[in-house]
Amino acid sequence: MEAVLSKISTFVREKQLIRPKDRVLAGVSGGPDSVCLLFVLLKLKEELDFELTAVHVNHGLRGEEAWRDQEFVEKLCREQGVPLKCVFCRVRERAERDKMTLEEAGRICRYEIFREEAVKSGCNRIAVGHHGDDQAETMLFHLFRGTGLKGLAGMEPERDGLIRPLLCVERQDIIAWLREERISWCTDSTNQEEAYTRNRIRHTILTCAREQINEGAVRHMIRTAEELSEIEHYLAEETGKAYDKYVRRDAQGCFIPEDAFGHLPALLGSRLIRSCIAQTDGGLKNVDRRHIEMVRGLFEKQTGSSFCLPGGRRAVRAYGGVYLYSAESEPAGSTEKCFRPEIPGSCMAGEKNWVFSLEKTEKNQIIPQKTYTKWFDYDKIENYPVIRRRRPGDYLEINREHGRKKLKDYLIDQKIPLRERDELFLLADESHIIWIPGMRISERYKVTEDTGQILKVQIYGGEEDGRESPNNDSGGRG
Repeated sequence: MEAVLSKISTFVREKQLIRPKDRVLAGVSGGPDSVCLLFVLLKLKEELDFELTAVHVNHGLRGEEAWRDQEFVEKLCREQGVPLKCVFCRVRERAERDKMTLEEAGRICRYEIFREEAVKSGCNRIAVGHHGDDQAETMLFHLFRGTGLKGLAGMEPERDGLIRPLLCVERQDIIAWLREERISWCTDSTNQEEAYTRNRIRHTILTCAREQINEGAVRHMIRTAEELSEIEHYLAEETGKAYDKYVRRDAQGCFIPEDAFGHLPALLGSRLIRSCIAQTDGGLKNVDRRHIEMVRGLFEKQTGSSFCLPGGRRAVRAYGGVYLYSAESEPAGSTEKCFRPEIPGSCMAGEKNWVFSLEKTEKNQIIPQKTYTKWFDYDKIENYPVIRRRRPGDYLEINREHGRKKLKDYLIDQKIPLRERDELFLLADESHIIWIPGMRISERYKVTEDTGQILKVQIYGGEEDGRESPNNDSGGRG
């Protein structure tokens, strides 16, 4: 069985899991996998010149059996001259507190302790005993629950300093090697309990696959996982290039231009959407293929269409593309900013100074057409005018017959990008928009021959932007 050790050694070197002068922390539970890992690392230590230390986590779940395993690991490491740290954790309390299964809570606690002890001991590598059967089990577990290419690729040989040197060999080979070397181990009784999903896959499905379909089933799945991992890495690189080239990031979220998106292959487009969602607060938690397809569908929708994503996030069809943002960093329009100016007087809104004054109407008065200075019929303003962002239900009158148009529809018709819509400061009379600076005023508030008092509003800091035309934004008489 020297072939087992040779196979692992080759795997470690090819994947560069351990380099000379590394400091490796090995998780040793006392089971056959972790015991094999410890002895393999001791063998490799002679060739690769790295430091080795170990950690044992007592989950406090199996009573005397758990303490037996800890004593076994202590004796083993002492005999092999490997420094060991034993840590006790209360997994059951963690599971109850965070409302999760014992299996999940145990895994989280275990890796938290591994990371903490690695930092304390100055280790840059954490080695765990996952083997080929674990890989096949993980692939099936992800497949049955619903997954993409990344899930089917299973566990990585190395990720963020966590290494899996035994991923290239099957469990039956590990057991055979330990027996040949006359190395003893402990048996965890919970590994036989069918209550755990992974145990059912391990003992029922994989056993059936080996015995009734192909004895090399697990070996073939290991190879498939390696190929899928290579494909996943390649696609991740291509997705990263597309993200850097096309996606526009700002403080609120991500904007995907429709022109660029339309030229991407469907697979890469979906991955780009997934990557953008991952950049918002909440990451990919509870995000599945259905949400990706919904975002894809937005590119075919009318501007302004939107829907919610998991975690309070939103996807919105904006002018020229799709915008994704998180609840904690919604566009500026979602955060209420309302200013009540003194009349006469001035008020700062954003970086612009709004100046208000009152004038009496003169006979045959001509109202100039200026973009950032407007004159309104003050008597027609029913409530105290305020400067604010847009709100649901806002509208304006667009003709002398008092025809109304929703503010949202007006801005869409004008092809104003979503982010610009959300950043607009408006002059409002409750839900009736008096003035959209740079665009138009509501027909209702225009000065007429019957106007008694005029409200003059000037904005300092505004720039001519070409959106106004004398036909739709005159401050003249109605």
